[in-house]
Amino acid sequence: MSPEQAQQRIALLRAQVGHHDERYYRRARPEISDFEYDTLKHELAELEARFPQWAAPDSPTRRVGDDRVQGFREVAHLQPMLSLDNTYSEEELHGFHARLVRLLGTDDLRYTVEPKVDGLAVSLTYEKGRLVRAVTRGQGDRGDEITANVLTIASLPRTLRDGHIPDLVEIRGEIYLTAAEFARINAERAAAGEEPYANPRNLAAGSVKLLDPAEVARRRLDIVLYALGHCEPAVVASQTGLHRRLREWGLPVVERIWPAHGIGEAWAAIGELDRLRRTFAYGTDGAVVKLDDFVLQRKADVTAKAPRWAIAYKYKPDTARTRLNGITIQVGKTGILSPVAELEPVLLAGSTISRATLHNEDEIRRKDIRVGDLVEIEKAGEVIPAVLCSLPEERPAGAPEFDLAAAVGRRCPVCGGPIAKVVVAGEEAQGVAWKCQNYDCRAQRAGRLGFFCSRRALAIDGVGEVVAAKLVELDLVRDPPDLYDVPPATLASLNLGTAEQPRVLGEKTAARIDQARAAARALPLEKWLYALSVPEVGESTARELGRRHRTLAALAVSPLLHGVGRKAALLAERERQAPNSRKNPPASEEDKARRKELCARLDADIAALEAGVLAGVPAELGPAVAASVLDFFAGGPGRRLLAKLGTLGIDPQGTVAAAGVFTGRTFVLTGTLPSLKREEAEQRILAAGGKVSASVSKKTSYVLAGAEAGSKLDKAKALGVPVLDEPEFRRLLGE
Repeated sequence: MSPEQAQQRIALLRAQVGHHDERYYRRARPEISDFEYDTLKHELAELEARFPQWAAPDSPTRRVGDDRVQGFREVAHLQPMLSLDNTYSEEELHGFHARLVRLLGTDDLRYTVEPKVDGLAVSLTYEKGRLVRAVTRGQGDRGDEITANVLTIASLPRTLRDGHIPDLVEIRGEIYLTAAEFARINAERAAAGEEPYANPRNLAAGSVKLLDPAEVARRRLDIVLYALGHCEPAVVASQTGLHRRLREWGLPVVERIWPAHGIGEAWAAIGELDRLRRTFAYGTDGAVVKLDDFVLQRKADVTAKAPRWAIAYKYKPDTARTRLNGITIQVGKTGILSPVAELEPVLLAGSTISRATLHNEDEIRRKDIRVGDLVEIEKAGEVIPAVLCSLPEERPAGAPEFDLAAAVGRRCPVCGGPIAKVVVAGEEAQGVAWKCQNYDCRAQRAGRLGFFCSRRALAIDGVGEVVAAKLVELDLVRDPPDLYDVPPATLASLNLGTAEQPRVLGEKTAARIDQARAAARALPLEKWLYALSVPEVGESTARELGRRHRTLAALAVSPLLHGVGRKAALLAERERQAPNSRKNPPASEEDKARRKELCARLDADIAALEAGVLAGVPAELGPAVAASVLDFFAGGPGRRLLAKLGTLGIDPQGTVAAAGVFTGRTFVLTGTLPSLKREEAEQRILAAGGKVSASVSKKTSYVLAGAEAGSKLDKAKALGVPVLDEPEFRRLLGE
């Protein structure tokens, strides 16, 4: 591989890992298994090692996954909360031991082996034996405070039992949901006609980040504790000693840990744990091997991302073999056609599997999967089952290659409309896919309605996949806002079952939907824009658009978006007319001079745009987004939505960053301010014309720092970026 090829591959891998980090840490909705994710990250690390010129300090291989979301106060950890390096290989486990032997100068090492709990990492702070704070891992140095939600966990004591209680201690662990509780919640959702949750880990992670503790309490979360952060004074000297102390304090702990003298005993313990782990109350996906002695842990030290004295051995995902009886096609909210494997039912990881994802047509061809094949499927715990590979030697004679377009007769399997191949990079698919071209396709209408009501959109609880499909089937809803026209009595009488076995939605759920849709009227422009499934508009793009437009009507004719398109056209013309263009070389010296003069005028026009309507516009508001948004609202579906919202009296408002004292200035916030919440400070900056960034660079204008400021403050000082406290910030605002 050449350096240029490596650079391209590294950029692609970083984008893919970043996408999956967002899905896993922030949304609790991963698209791929841990094994597939780890494979991507391992390849990226290897390429960065082979081509150090393309390594970067902010690479996903060098940082902790960030689980912070809006709505929670950020708190600094007293001791960084790192992630773990992992491996699927016994050979790499021995390599971990060999590195420690070289580092510590002895091969007489004692370890502990513990279950790797599959939940959401949390750090609890006890002062004088009383629980005062619970914080997520966040980005390692600081996380979201979730104390109110953690206090709903019945098994967690608010005070430690007497006996060697430190003045201040951080105790780390994992929040999880038992299989029984997960089944109870899904049964209730099924009875209400709502889409079931995918798995316990995702539901636990999503529940912890709810803003309503009462709703969290209804989820009946649980917790297990197993690690130590900051502690003063020291009360334990080893990992085995810590587990004894946790039990003495009355805290919930893992059922068992294995002391191991040497890596051979550790490997044997990993095998024993694998045989026992499915009997535990919590899900496990591996074993954690740690140096037992805390003195040796400190001597081994840590990297920016993980401790050198610990490693996670990940068990291979459960797999099974079965026959692929057919491939059916589903249509998503944006019209993407997705193939689904119809399988001979097989028992896998405690449940019977009859369907599995095939991702897309390119993936089917790459793996050479054909109807009738004996296939291997995987259920890794994080995602729905997936087909890993086929066994061609077991293939029936004459089985043809799969052709998605031919399989559906080149028409949408739901509405019969035309389909076309498109390049996609959204939530439903990545790469090239077939798409239904009919915006009013029933499947798309149902998908858009379900998404409109989802928690990350307008949070209209009670309208899941089943209810959305029924409302569309009965022609009660064409566009998502039509939901407001459906009377509560009609909602209550919806039959989600059959004529022979009716299952009515009921008045209680109908009332919940009615209350939630009423509350959604007051949500800001960014939420509505995201909820309406405008093409090319994800959450971050909707947020940026909402900060720069007052209403949807203003966005539909946005001078800013027209300016983005104009700039793209000018840049393209500038490249075409460049005097040194290889693709379009000048015909003569006179032509070269003419082009030079033309390029100067184009540069002036571009500069005028950047200084005017496009001042401070972020990269995510690019020409593709601009064209998509303008085209959507100029077309029939967009005009229809605007008219409907006007009829309903719904006019969501944006937060427009007017020109002010911070125009053209970029802020980074870190730490806890004395009186301003983070969101309040951000709104003041935006209202004064400024911009808020997540990371410090030479382009940062100011860092606004409060108590317990972390690494961002250190970086600001190193780069010479001005640092403000809250009083200085208020003085600049004229307060």
